[in-house]
Amino acid sequence: MRGVTTTSETGGRDLLAILAIAFLGGMVLNLMPCVLPVLSLKLLALVRHDRRERTAVRLGFVASSAGIVASFLVLGAVLAGLKAAGVSVGWGIQFQHPWFLVAMVFLVMLFAANLWGIIEIRLPRWAADLGAPSATEGLPGNFAAGALATLLATPCSAPFVGTAVGFALAAGPAEILSVFAAMGFGLAAPYLTVAAFPFLARALPRPGRWMGTVRLVLGLLLVGTAVWLLTVLAAVADSAAAVGVAGLIVVAAVALAFRQKAAGTPWARAAFASTAAACVVAALAILGGQEPSAGASRPQEAAWHRFAEDDIAGLVRSGMVVFVDLTAEWCVTCRVNEKIALSAPEVRRILADDRVVAMRGDWTRPDERITAYMARHGRYGVPFNAVYGPGRPDGALLPELLSSDIVTTAIDDARRSVRFPLPEADGKNAH
Repeated sequence: MRGVTTTSETGGRDLLAILAIAFLGGMVLNLMPCVLPVLSLKLLALVRHDRRERTAVRLGFVASSAGIVASFLVLGAVLAGLKAAGVSVGWGIQFQHPWFLVAMVFLVMLFAANLWGIIEIRLPRWAADLGAPSATEGLPGNFAAGALATLLATPCSAPFVGTAVGFALAAGPAEILSVFAAMGFGLAAPYLTVAAFPFLARALPRPGRWMGTVRLVLGLLLVGTAVWLLTVLAAVADSAAAVGVAGLIVVAAVALAFRQKAAGTPWARAAFASTAAACVVAALAILGGQEPSAGASRPQEAAWHRFAEDDIAGLVRSGMVVFVDLTAEWCVTCRVNEKIALSAPEVRRILADDRVVAMRGDWTRPDERITAYMARHGRYGVPFNAVYGPGRPDGALLPELLSSDIVTTAIDDARRSVRFPLPEADGKNAH
């Protein structure tokens, strides 16, 4: 019957729209500082591609794209399984666990050591043979680089990502996998573009002495990422764990350098194996009993109250405006919002108003109350910001990226009410 739209047709169009949003969100993730180190590594690889055959260039970047998409599918499958088991899920929840952070620190430092020549990562011959014959890197290495890009992208909630993840985690397993695959293809878009148009790689400068400086800078970027991960570990576990892991990294670096200098001798291999085993035992001792406990631990600033969902309705009925900020130490977008929007003088002034209550919740560690609250609003990750007031009793959700204008406008809108009008200068235009 013409003019009639079925529910399945509407749902199909909604899913297609969400898939487009997920793809855009994945593309935007390439611009986030979380992914910068891996993109920088691929940029250096592009320069080395200058003399390679076109097929080798395509295969390398297709492998990186495959690593990204496969990692997103694995992440989606894990989240779908956890949801089916009744476990609270969210975007970036792996950063709430010390073991994941420690593994990422060592992995990132391994890449930095490889860039600086402290150690040369050699793939097994069977793995290297999977790559293009003329390439010095095999497909597994490019695949691993794509997987690393995915892992580093998960603490970033870029525009469109929150909408896509919220839709996916509120739906079934098929929708979750579809949305996460679309985000993976979005993040892989630059790699696929180079694979489709290899001449882009040849437009870069030819290899030369300048590459040594680039390798040094890119290694420093990776070290910076590792330091940031250690600060997150200090927040999730404690400072002693972060210091202990940093010490293990130094020991491992010295052992790697020593093994590199004395390569080929049996006693050097034995010494390195013993050191590696000692580092594993030490990591077990440091992180023993360090699984994250529920609840926020971040100290509250004077203008902020600890998040308490049960208090919001009563405050709104009394004519107050409530601004909710849910954040985490590992959330890069949260830090950007705090510096650009929430620390702006006009925002600090309005949050200090006696009729405004600013609530902050910390999701650095697992917190079921915060997870459930976000899920009820269709969100599954931080940053999460909402404004309640007489004009917005049910709350108004703000976008992932904030500006001072967005925050002040939302608070002014929540204040508007027939019962609770804003005071006006000199009594003019009063109702």
